[in-house]
Amino acid sequence: MKLELSSWTHHLNQLLYSYFYFCKKEKRSVDIVRNSAIKFNGAVLHIDNKTAFFDYSDDTKCIDTPEKFDYYFKRSLLPEDKKANIYPLNFNVPMSYKSHWLLTNLKSDFLFDKSNRTEVIRALDLFSLFTNSSHSVLDIKRYPKQVIDYGGNIIFHTRLWNPDNHQDEDEKERRRNQNDFRINACRIIKNTFKNASVGLSADDLSKQLAPDLILDSRHSDKNSYFNMLNNYDICVADDGLKDTPGWKIGEYLLFGKSVITTPINVVIDKFEEHINYEKLTTRNSFEELPEKIEYLLNGKKYLEMGANNLKWSEEHLHPKNYIQRILSIVKTID
Repeated sequence: MKLELSSWTHHLNQLLYSYFYFCKKEKRSVDIVRNSAIKFNGAVLHIDNKTAFFDYSDDTKCIDTPEKFDYYFKRSLLPEDKKANIYPLNFNVPMSYKSHWLLTNLKSDFLFDKSNRTEVIRALDLFSLFTNSSHSVLDIKRYPKQVIDYGGNIIFHTRLWNPDNHQDEDEKERRRNQNDFRINACRIIKNTFKNASVGLSADDLSKQLAPDLILDSRHSDKNSYFNMLNNYDICVADDGLKDTPGWKIGEYLLFGKSVITTPINVVIDKFEEHINYEKLTTRNSFEELPEKIEYLLNGKKYLEMGANNLKWSEEHLHPKNYIQRILSIVKTID
């Protein structure tokens, strides 16, 4: 079973380490190959003379032609595009598994390729001294194995996107709407609940638009953020780039947290409203957040949802089942 990719990007960590985990668990040889023909943020897994393409792009448009492969797994898959050989990849989460051990299993041409330098350095950064997304911080051992009650604490840490940094007018408007939601969501939660931590990553735009919500610099460090996230129960999420779910929601699930989110418009396997998440009516319905939070606080419903999400993440996101899910789809079709 061979895995091919053109360059090692942060989007591909989930696949790369899940493949590595599977190979070690099943005592198979690790065969990761650089192939410049593979699309950026894509990868091809060869399984018994069949090919499975993995599309981890934010965009709902396919980065390659699905008909070229036996199976096409897409992260940001719209319901109307789920057909023929196209399947959802669910949420994308940056994670790792024994990063130093992985490096010893990589071929030299892959390991020293210039395009892979950033992720190789992150994999080497054992003590998170040089990068803010060290792979050691993202190791799956970090995630809890059970749900703990922290008293209904609420968290929403996010960032703004500058509309002026994009030329497309539709994208500019999308960013304005996104920024408006994030600012107002933080403010309404902050003003309504004392046991909440909300705020924006510090940058020039955030300082200009919402100086009252600026987070201190330690929140940009993944290790500090994960330490903090572990002590919260109710987590707020919204769409990221291209109006598709970002990494944050997958992290919430792996930490066994309850989730309130803007509408999820892409296909997610067996991920159900009121069981795995509470949904706002629209992309801009920040005023509904207090009611949704109170619903989860009532009778500590957040604990049941957190347990549901921990179970769901183990079955759909954790490396111990990630590749197994792919193989089960292949086997079912065969």
